[in-house]
Amino acid sequence: MKLKWIILLVAVAIVGVFVVLPIVAPTVTEKTVVRDAQVALGDTCALMNQSEMALSMYDNALSANATDPVILKKKGEMLIKTGRVSEAETVYQQVLSQNKNDTTALMRTGDSLVRQGNLKEALSWYDAALAVNPVDSKIWMRKGDTYLIMSVEENEKLQAAAKALSAQPGTPGYQPVSATQYESMQSYKDAMASYQKAMEIDPRLSVIISTRVLSATQNQVAGYQDLLNNF
Repeated sequence: MKLKWIILLVAVAIVGVFVVLPIVAPTVTEKTVVRDAQVALGDTCALMNQSEMALSMYDNALSANATDPVILKKKGEMLIKTGRVSEAETVYQQVLSQNKNDTTALMRTGDSLVRQGNLKEALSWYDAALAVNPVDSKIWMRKGDTYLIMSVEENEKLQAAAKALSAQPGTPGYQPVSATQYESMQSYKDAMASYQKAMEIDPRLSVIISTRVLSATQNQVAGYQDLLNNF
């Protein structure tokens, strides 16, 4: 169904709400109805990959209550999706200022930092989220992804150093880092340990995790980008 028809249906529903709610729920105000309608429209736009329109709806809804954690988290999701990760980080900090143990905000702050290249700092946020909820498989997988990105970066640095060294007179030819050497890296081991924990909690993740590891190890550049796209 086209977006315009979905929005039209939502609009019709909103009109119905304005007519019915004052009768059945007198305590519901016009302000809250408008806010909820804007959130519903934002959710619809998000489902249709209309991220900028969704952001506009969430911003309008927040004008009624700028500290609503549910709407703030929806806004943060769209900001990450549109690549505005530093803004997303700020939004999640607003949520955490109200509830320091909000695991979604803790995890998504980590996601924002990964997108900005701050991998070690991101890990600290994932650890904070796991301290609150140690059986959240999604957070464990995010932690594994971050360690895997670190291992890819370390491997690329080793490859570059080996190439530079091989260019020097009197040195042996270039020898790429072997799979055994790569898998012996601590960051790679930490990634596997985190992934293992995620799969123990939710075995359904095994296919996704296997695909990510294979992509990252066999095709470093594409694998690195694929991992980032998951945040």
